[in-house]
Amino acid sequence: MDLAEHVATVLGVDRVEELSGGHQSRVFRVVDRSGRPAVAKVLDASAVDRAELEARLDVIAALADLDPRVCRPLVIGERQVAEVSSAGGAHYVVCYEFADGRALDAGHPADAELMGATLAQLHRSMARLPAAPLPVVHALRGMPSDATAGAHQLLHGDFGTANLRAQDGVVRIFDLDDCGYGPPEFDVANALYMVLFDATLHGRSETYSTFCRHFVDGYRSGGPRLSEGAVDRFVDLRVGTLASWLDDLDAAPVGVRTSSPEWHATLRSFVSGYRPHGRRLC
Repeated sequence: MDLAEHVATVLGVDRVEELSGGHQSRVFRVVDRSGRPAVAKVLDASAVDRAELEARLDVIAALADLDPRVCRPLVIGERQVAEVSSAGGAHYVVCYEFADGRALDAGHPADAELMGATLAQLHRSMARLPAAPLPVVHALRGMPSDATAGAHQLLHGDFGTANLRAQDGVVRIFDLDDCGYGPPEFDVANALYMVLFDATLHGRSETYSTFCRHFVDGYRSGGPRLSEGAVDRFVDLRVGTLASWLDDLDAAPVGVRTSSPEWHATLRSFVSGYRPHGRRLC
């Protein structure tokens, strides 16, 4: 029995379809007998701290209560986390609401501004949550202490076009697997970093400049006050963190650690070609 069949059996669903794009887990779209779709994520149990996973699911559920744009974790039977075993070893399965809609285009000014406003509103919702037993965002852990000092709140940790869907004027937000604590400027910088990486990879530098300008304008329209110098520095530090992960894969997140040698070479090429900002934001 392959992993998809195990997932179908554990969840009691009729249809299972694997989705692309999962870097830290295998991701499936499942449909139950009532026709309701959901997303099932299957994580390698040996690479996951179950207590932290459950704490994160509790936080995401509380956040979804405050902000219905956030895709809520779903209970499997009476649990948030199910266990499956296959030839590949032990796995944890977690389910979330499925987000329908279109993917946003980072190169489109209106979508970039909408993304910035969406992150600003998400930060406001996150700031209302009580303190939770979650660590700082993984990418912040190796950064200088002075860069991460100051205001800390819950962050998405991986905010980008791959984790958003827009439908009927509403942007649904998902994939908070990396949520943790840190300065709000880091979430802004990390979103910029991901677009910069993609634009560099595909030779479209104009995409980054357009996205940066409109995304930051959207965030400023409804979010906490931004320190532009801090955002620029975090973009630089984020690239430095990637470089340190490539030099020490054991310290890297599972999505980087388990990537192919070819992808590691692509990441190294980006790092070696990057030049620090040394200028004001955008």
